[in-house]
Amino acid sequence: MSKILLSITLLSYLFNSVTGSCALSDSAKTDCGYSGIDESGCLAKGCCWVPAGYNSITPWCFYSTTSTGYQLTNLIETTYGYSGSLQLVGSSTSVYGSDISSLTLQVIYESASIFRVRITDSSNERWEIPYTLIDRSSPDDIKKSIETLYDFKYTSSPFTFEVIRKSDGVSIFKNSDPIVYKDQFIELTTSFDSSSKTYGIGESTRTNHALESGNTYTLWNADIAAMSLGSNLYGAFPYYLQILNGKASGAMLMNSNGIDVTLRDSSLTFTTIGGIIDLYIFVGPTPSEVISQYLSIVGLPTMMPYWSLGFHNCKYGYESLEQVEQVVANYTAANIPLDTQWMDIDYMQSYRDFTIDSTNFVASDVKSFVDSLHANGQHFVPIIDPGIMVYSGYSAYETGVELDVFVKDITGNYYLGQVWPGPTYFPDFFHPKSQDYWTAQLQSLYDLVPYDGIWIDMNEVSNFCNSDGKGQTCANTASAGCPAAGASQTDCCLSCYTVDSSNSLDFPPYSIQNDYGYLSTKTMSMSSYHYNNITVYNAHNLYGLTEQIATKNALSTIREQRPFLLTRSSFLSTGKHSA
Repeated sequence: MSKILLSITLLSYLFNSVTGSCALSDSAKTDCGYSGIDESGCLAKGCCWVPAGYNSITPWCFYSTTSTGYQLTNLIETTYGYSGSLQLVGSSTSVYGSDISSLTLQVIYESASIFRVRITDSSNERWEIPYTLIDRSSPDDIKKSIETLYDFKYTSSPFTFEVIRKSDGVSIFKNSDPIVYKDQFIELTTSFDSSSKTYGIGESTRTNHALESGNTYTLWNADIAAMSLGSNLYGAFPYYLQILNGKASGAMLMNSNGIDVTLRDSSLTFTTIGGIIDLYIFVGPTPSEVISQYLSIVGLPTMMPYWSLGFHNCKYGYESLEQVEQVVANYTAANIPLDTQWMDIDYMQSYRDFTIDSTNFVASDVKSFVDSLHANGQHFVPIIDPGIMVYSGYSAYETGVELDVFVKDITGNYYLGQVWPGPTYFPDFFHPKSQDYWTAQLQSLYDLVPYDGIWIDMNEVSNFCNSDGKGQTCANTASAGCPAAGASQTDCCLSCYTVDSSNSLDFPPYSIQNDYGYLSTKTMSMSSYHYNNITVYNAHNLYGLTEQIATKNALSTIREQRPFLLTRSSFLSTGKHSA
């Protein structure tokens, strides 16, 4: 037995002396194993083995590294703060892809109470959230504040930095581990006092308001029921607020790619699979001031119409207009004030957007019902999903094809998914013609029924197909209909295929802890793309936001009143456009 242990120890020593050091901080350790891996299995993979205690979030089996981060050079003063170059120190590692050798650093004094660090590739343009989508200042538009509430400190090699609040000398962001920057793997860590309480990083269902050490919170919008504790849900908000000794600070990573946020007792790590580092740090020092500083970047919450603050009623499964009318009458009979009645997809003709069922919800009768609500000072809100049924003669489909405003798959054809009506295409809200298209469709519904607001749903986007996440393109090959007569609307009836198993968008080197597994599971494939070759891989978390903006603009045009809009999927700045 002693000979076996000696052999394993020797193997570990030889591996680490050749390929790098295992002397990493816990927050810098990247899992190399799998559930149940033992020491011999770990070392056989060429990885480091250091037991970290049972139920620890720190991996026992992890990758070593020969890279020691980046060296800061050529730091110069600018109108917004400083800029410099970050050059990779040592050799690039192959774990999750090669390190980007040269980065551009921008140190931005955003305001007296907001500090910003922006790091991107020096040689190649990288995806970042368009400024037209989230309206914020570019570095060149900023003039450095003469007086700030913070100090910025850094070390040149390896480059790390710290932001300190002047009023009490507390470190509000301390990046002590070298930054990792690869094409599809970027890691940034901050350390703090272990007595700090951290809040935010949504959306997930939790039993405690404060985030819990030892957990990874994944930001990837998915159609996962809110009753699922700890799962990534409909929204993604890479923003946190932290309390230490009664004072608050916060940070936000302006990044739309999939992100794992790992919280330990005294550190927090952002691990994102693309984009750039565009980090905003909020000084506080009160929670309300942190929130105000955050809102100054993403936008203030939109002002809702007064009536929307009242009592609303909504239910999936109404079988007829008469049933809805009876519900409203029952509220009146019970002397319960009802401000707004909603309708789910039941009102549609075969679940097709912008249509009304010709049998159970006759358009003229629904209009009379809504007119009666208005006469009584009440309001009406119907639902709209993004999926447009592939159906000949259906205006929303025919017009969308004519304008070429649907998301396309890896083959260049429209991406085919399936939701409530059956086979569907998804509008591309990055397309310059999409706003006029969407406004026209909502206008057609308004001409039938003068609604007061809109509820947009299923916009993560949700897809009943691609259940294994490997399908890059799908086809309707169901000879008996899709879905077949009597079949469930939610059972996939498309055939989905893998075209290129080496595609790094659908199968990236690092897997975030998406509750569904593969990124494309039950949504569009990551290799699909929007207008101007914007990939779904980069913009997935933004789909709901782009639909919100288009819908808000349409409502403002159609009704010429303050719009009311409710969305399911959400992202940074959602509150600027919708509830």
